[in-house]
Amino acid sequence: MRSAAALLLAAAALLLPCTRADVAAQLRLADAGDRQALRSWFVLLADAAFYQPPADVTDCAALVRYALREALRPHTPEWLRRAGLPAAPGLPDVRERPAGRDGMLPIFRVSARPDDVAEFADARTIVRWNAWRVSGDVSVARPGDLLYYRQPSQSQPDHLMIVVGASRFDRSAPDFVVYHTGPDGDDPGEIRKVRLADLLRHPAPRWRPVPSNEAFVGVFRLTSFP
Repeated sequence: MRSAAALLLAAAALLLPCTRADVAAQLRLADAGDRQALRSWFVLLADAAFYQPPADVTDCAALVRYALREALRPHTPEWLRRAGLPAAPGLPDVRERPAGRDGMLPIFRVSARPDDVAEFADARTIVRWNAWRVSGDVSVARPGDLLYYRQPSQSQPDHLMIVVGASRFDRSAPDFVVYHTGPDGDDPGEIRKVRLADLLRHPAPRWRPVPSNEAFVGVFRLTSFP
């Protein structure tokens, strides 16, 4: 008889691409410098959101959407003021960004059609059509990678965490992760920032990003990143 973990991975294989070759990039940034700039801003903004939570970040997928969308913006002095960053981070902007419509950026692929794109995507859509599975081993995760959990018993079974690594705002450790807990009844949830080392020994085993945890699907990387 197959183990529960093996059955979960088999089910995940039906939902999720396994390699980068299986996924068409949702953001077609031709320039390598733009791709690196996108990753750098994405990590910075996800990290900064812990200190000044954006009003529209209400769950884990919203944190990913916010960081990716705002990473693509021109980071003007007015943008920096509104974002509440303590100082200009000195990162280059993405120079050739996708054209928006009505103020919206088409940044996520949302179906089997590569040209079916939107600014909104939930957690499962983000990993299904916009990311590829790097590994089940978190030691290979890079800043900007996503830790993906699937827990069918939860009201919101798909959960994402963003790997930050070394933080510009907290120099005490090199392995930070940020995520939004998501709403739970009347509790709107919150953005949390933890060390990966602490997550690996989380008191609830279902949140440990280890291969033996059947709820942990693996490390995923957005296809538009280098």
